[in-house]
Amino acid sequence: ARLADLLARLFPGADDGEPDRQKLAAALAARQRLMVISGGPGTGKTTTVVRLLALLAAMSPRPLVMAMAAPTGKAAARLSESVRAARDRLDVADAVRRQLPAQAETLHRLLGLRPGVEAPRHHAGNPLPLDVLVVDEASMIDLALMARTVAALPSQARLILLGDRDQLSSVEAGAVLGELCGRIAYRDETAQWLQRVAGASLRGDAAPGGALTDCVALLTRSHRFGADSGIGELARRVNAGEGRASLQVLDDAGRPDVWRQDAADDAALLARRAQREFSAFMLLAAERRQVADCNRRIERELEAAGVKQEGRDWYPGRPVMIGENDYGLGLFNGDIGFALQRPSGLRVLFPSADGGWREFAPGRLPAHDTVFAMTVHKSQGSEYDEVWLQLPQQAGALLNRALLYTAITRARSRFAAVGDAEVWLRGAELAPRRDSGLGDRLR
Repeated sequence: ARLADLLARLFPGADDGEPDRQKLAAALAARQRLMVISGGPGTGKTTTVVRLLALLAAMSPRPLVMAMAAPTGKAAARLSESVRAARDRLDVADAVRRQLPAQAETLHRLLGLRPGVEAPRHHAGNPLPLDVLVVDEASMIDLALMARTVAALPSQARLILLGDRDQLSSVEAGAVLGELCGRIAYRDETAQWLQRVAGASLRGDAAPGGALTDCVALLTRSHRFGADSGIGELARRVNAGEGRASLQVLDDAGRPDVWRQDAADDAALLARRAQREFSAFMLLAAERRQVADCNRRIERELEAAGVKQEGRDWYPGRPVMIGENDYGLGLFNGDIGFALQRPSGLRVLFPSADGGWREFAPGRLPAHDTVFAMTVHKSQGSEYDEVWLQLPQQAGALLNRALLYTAITRARSRFAAVGDAEVWLRGAELAPRRDSGLGDRLR
């Protein structure tokens, strides 16, 4: 009765006759020690987990020790911002709100994994002092890191994994989130219990789910992409492997938020980049050599315009992406900053959590790269108003529907594919293949 009351208060839902999957996922997570919540962009994963943490705190007879983590510093910072914003809007007592974590950290820092040191600080013999761990962007986590994370949790802890099962998997071994969500099933008893406490239920696959029965929930309603959204429709078609249908969406003049063009002019790209805030526009590519080529071409345009001196790395306006974590400076892999001319010299500015900016001398930065363009892999955990995807000249194993889906769903408002239609078609019809054996073991 207590759980039903809290669920009704924290998840009021919309009165449209559809089951509230956020509410149902939270109910399941309150009942067991493992919960995997997968959903596309705009389906409310962060909103769900904030309310879920409040639910657990309110249900507990003692204060809970909670933590949040993500595989990269950029993803951890985004999770922190989202949770802080959602936490302040919760209809809960202050004692409950105080238990909710305000800051996420990288999994490497949480576990105590240090460069050059093989064993982490926290492991099965020295577990993390936690009651609840939330891990976001789980699609980016490789098999070895996930194994270390699970091993470092005490037996009484709850583990909640968030992510999009259809996104690109880790560049290292394994496709953990995809395998965990490979077969979704619920026991009849669980379905009946959900009906009692949450007023609705979930349906899974016909086949038994094995060890993960009752442990996986999909969020399917996008609050970002409506029924008339070209981006949403394009993502759905690509996800289903419908190459021809996805091309029709790209070529549909009635969908102004998506389109395809054969080539992009470097000067036009630079102008588009210069006219927009950095969070508003990004050029993505499938391959690292494409990214390097795009960055070089745009810098040549800057040299021709007199903005950049030939042979010099640094110049006002240079965008850079950090390539490794530096906890001393508070800069993390994936953070993006800009060079700006100050009276004292060139400085690189990075946004801070409070909405301001932090400045660093270029020489103090950890490893970094110019980032007028970036790979689709590097873009995971980020969103931009407008995204252009530079397709490779030829289709190959690297270009598959997971990569296209990930690129499409980085865009909030507009998406463009730049390249040959046949290359897009073959990529949209190619399913990613990576077998780690994890799915078979779980089932």
